[in-house]
Amino acid sequence: MSLNTRLDDLVLVEATQLHLFLSIIILMLLLRFFGVTPELFDVALFSCISMPASYALTYYHARIYRAGKYVVRKTPESLRLWSYETTALLMSFMMGYMVFIALSGSTDIVAYAAAFIAVQTMRIAILIVARNLKNLGVDIQHPVVVTLISVFTAAVALVGLTFFFSAIT
Repeated sequence: MSLNTRLDDLVLVEATQLHLFLSIIILMLLLRFFGVTPELFDVALFSCISMPASYALTYYHARIYRAGKYVVRKTPESLRLWSYETTALLMSFMMGYMVFIALSGSTDIVAYAAAFIAVQTMRIAILIVARNLKNLGVDIQHPVVVTLISVFTAAVALVGLTFFFSAIT
């Protein structure tokens, strides 16, 4: 993997964090406006992007990118990469859940787990959209592009959450 490819991937991951943060803020605004989720869901969403949860996810993602930095292997160790990704998700879940309990005073793991799954689904969607736009030559860090991707992602998440919460109530 060349240095330019690694730098592009690093920029993509950093841009994804920015897009995700703005998407969740817009989603929280839309959810308040339409009132389709339980009251604790806003706190759960915010907990998913809290500093401890974001740090845990970023820390283990950085380890993924450092894997193989000094020795270039012909075949990547997919098991090692999957273990870092799994650890990142578990640690992020646990750190965010602690923030959720601290902010809400509730131990409603179902509300937090639903928010965490929604946030991780949004993260994957943003990564796919941002990577495709970057491959098309679009500056994914331009404020207008960040806003458009974030609004689009939040709107899709709103529709999905509306269907989910209407089905369980």
